[in-house]
Amino acid sequence: MVNVPTYAASCYPVDTTYAQRDSKSHLHRTAAEAFSSIMVTCGNGELCSKLLCNSINRDYIRRIKTHFSKASEKKPTTVAAPHIAKDGEFVKQHPPLGETIRDMYNVASSSQKNPWCLSDHDRHIREIQSIKCVGGMFAQDHTFQVTKNYQNKLGAVAAWDVATDTGEIACAALVRSTKTEAFARAAQQLLKRPAFLPQVKCSDTWPHKKECWQFVIPNVKGRLGLFHYEQRIIATMRKTHIDYFEAITDLLASLYVHCTDDYDRLLRALKNGTLSRTGRKHSSEEITDMKRTRVFRDRHSKHLRKKLHGEATVIQMLDDWFCWYKVTSSNGSRPAQGRLDPNRLETLFTPDTKIAIENCKEKAQCIADPLPLEDMHHEVLPNPNSAHQLTEHLSKRGESKLEAFHDRFAHFANCGMRNTLADNLNLAGTARCNLSIQHKRSLSARLSGQKIIENPPNENPMSALSDPEVRKKIPVGWDVVTPYFNHSELWYINNMAATAGCSFPFPHAEALPLDNGEHFFSEYLTVTMPSLKGNCGPGELGECLCKLCSAPTPMSPEKNVRIVEGVEPTTTTEITPVMANAATITNTTNNVNANSNRQQARRPRSTAAITDLYQGAAGAFTPIAPAALIPMQWQLPFYYNSIVTPNLFSPCCDKYAAWLNIRRGRPPHHPLCSQRHR
Repeated sequence: MVNVPTYAASCYPVDTTYAQRDSKSHLHRTAAEAFSSIMVTCGNGELCSKLLCNSINRDYIRRIKTHFSKASEKKPTTVAAPHIAKDGEFVKQHPPLGETIRDMYNVASSSQKNPWCLSDHDRHIREIQSIKCVGGMFAQDHTFQVTKNYQNKLGAVAAWDVATDTGEIACAALVRSTKTEAFARAAQQLLKRPAFLPQVKCSDTWPHKKECWQFVIPNVKGRLGLFHYEQRIIATMRKTHIDYFEAITDLLASLYVHCTDDYDRLLRALKNGTLSRTGRKHSSEEITDMKRTRVFRDRHSKHLRKKLHGEATVIQMLDDWFCWYKVTSSNGSRPAQGRLDPNRLETLFTPDTKIAIENCKEKAQCIADPLPLEDMHHEVLPNPNSAHQLTEHLSKRGESKLEAFHDRFAHFANCGMRNTLADNLNLAGTARCNLSIQHKRSLSARLSGQKIIENPPNENPMSALSDPEVRKKIPVGWDVVTPYFNHSELWYINNMAATAGCSFPFPHAEALPLDNGEHFFSEYLTVTMPSLKGNCGPGELGECLCKLCSAPTPMSPEKNVRIVEGVEPTTTTEITPVMANAATITNTTNNVNANSNRQQARRPRSTAAITDLYQGAAGAFTPIAPAALIPMQWQLPFYYNSIVTPNLFSPCCDKYAAWLNIRRGRPPHHPLCSQRHR
């Protein structure tokens, strides 16, 4: 099915990765696509199985009703034909159970039996590895709810993850403790990416471990996340108090203020009814009542930019806020203006609130924005069909985006799953989250703006959705929905179009980078960490001292960009995939869960074919053919590189470089080398 033409293979309505040999039934293509979204949402195979069973039962009921409806029109003397029994006659085979569907999803995620010769597992890993952060901010934190989705024998205590200022997740790994040495290997390999060069680091504990991060990232600026700064105080308050939500609103006002222009436009939209689907106009009293609850922040904060107060202002306003809501005061202090809860006769503050406020006053200098207000947000222009025409502002404070991701992160998989299935679900959910953010940020491009286009595949460099005329064709709300999640498939279609002499139908599909050997989720514990035992130990600051982490960071490739006429270049470094070794032509797998009996890719037979392929797809697509057509010598990496690309070859690791001098026995590789699992 993979090797026959697409128009012939599509006659069998089953995806090639789900056409599994050991399975007693095959899932229809539409069912498999629907289940892929359901499985990533909650990993619920039982729900998928019940949906199939319910569909069969409903179909039986419709046919029974049609039969008796037609039979009732006949003459009374005519005896109608008996109906067909459901079990054993109408339904001779029941759908697979939830456990079987989970197994099928797990096998399909690790299968390379598709036209682009790349499993979903490897594709999601390389998509996460492609996340960039050049001159921006990133946030790191631990989350503990994710570990319930894995079995206890794994020994994971938390998940350490990183988000950039755009909200994309650049790394996520399970760790056995929250100490620095537990995630140091993942952090230092993340910082060795050529396109990961941050200037600001945010966390929930800054300035704790400040020396370690400044050692790993010289001259980095540290910031304490605004979310955790607020939670240090809010966590000490009683949620059942009558003034709880009003106190939170005043507390947030003590830390930042909304931009006056944004606030004025929002109030105008609320009062003239353009922000409501039913045209409801809000009065001043209704808006005031809405601001006393979390409804106003949840619904409308995306249209408001936050400007943080200065250090002295924050300290003064925290003192004022504490006096507004405290009930008692000591001699010589400012009078208390708070009240007891009339129902429970409890104070709003607990004994820990004053300690938390004093701690926040000491850390007030750590929450200031490192950039001006204009540079702290990405603007998403409204849909031309929108009535309110309010601009949405995406904050560059990565810490808030990371906390929002944690809410979804814990529900990608179910409790107690095996490592392979939980990893595939977490990888799929994380990669789709990143693609959704990238798609939404593409709406912020202006046709009149200035921009650098990297590796333009055609003559139309601007994104289609940046054109207001194109967005008019899409209803409001649907333009922010990600249309495609598999960009490798899009590049496969692009190359089919190029072969037919047509233009690219998906000119803005993302090209995958080379696999740099990073592992995520449970593979960080089962593959990366065991390879470090006995080779090195943590340093004085907790940093990793292995050879890969201690080696100098390689130089970034030169920019391969085209400047659009009338466009001013930016400082962002665009990374171009370079054909460095055989892994660029063949799909190097980092998949420790993949089946060993997988289909191989055919390598191009000439240098011209290689050039044409990578001018179009930038290394994202490789055609395949029956194994009988693959010459034996093409499976030798050193022979392939020495003949086809002698000037571009570079050893993948130090052990392989030493073997090239003797060429005896099987080529060795470093335990963390991406070529080792081929």
